[in-house]
Amino acid sequence: MKKILIIITALMVILSCATTKEAKLSRIELRNEKKIVEQALIKNAVESRRFIIKLDKLYFSYGGFADLIPRANYMIIDGEKAIISAAYLGRQYNIRGIAGINMFGKAMNYELTSDLTRGSYDIKMKVNNGNTSFDVYLRISKNGFCSASVSGLKIDYIRYSGHIVAMKDKTNTPLPEGNVI
Repeated sequence: MKKILIIITALMVILSCATTKEAKLSRIELRNEKKIVEQALIKNAVESRRFIIKLDKLYFSYGGFADLIPRANYMIIDGEKAIISAAYLGRQYNIRGIAGINMFGKAMNYELTSDLTRGSYDIKMKVNNGNTSFDVYLRISKNGFCSASVSGLKIDYIRYSGHIVAMKDKTNTPLPEGNVI
């Protein structure tokens, strides 16, 4: 009886190890599939010019960095429209002090180049609202990390880092049938 109990216990241990190994493999496959879907979303967002870049860090020109709140520091590119809201610390060439960059403008001279070997995208554009213009350079990796730099006539060159978020597609939802009041 004792031998049968030992054999049954050994079989249960072996079977439980096999199922955890299979579960681990399925989790790895699920993670890889999720990563591929995220990379496809980033690629579609960059190529369709509909994305948000949430800025996490601001890098000083003399070294060091400052952590930023991504909810308040962002760049939105939606086709021809561009919105920049970011903190600024650096040299200024203006009488009035500048504490941040807040601009709603038009993305002009948009140039997208992709490096297929590294899976990254480089974007150069000029954001102009009629009064002020900024030269913006973005480098976006395939996993969503983004490095951004902004320069203009009244401010010095400044660098940021953050991550990209794809915007949802514009879809016209059909009206429900019947009388809608």
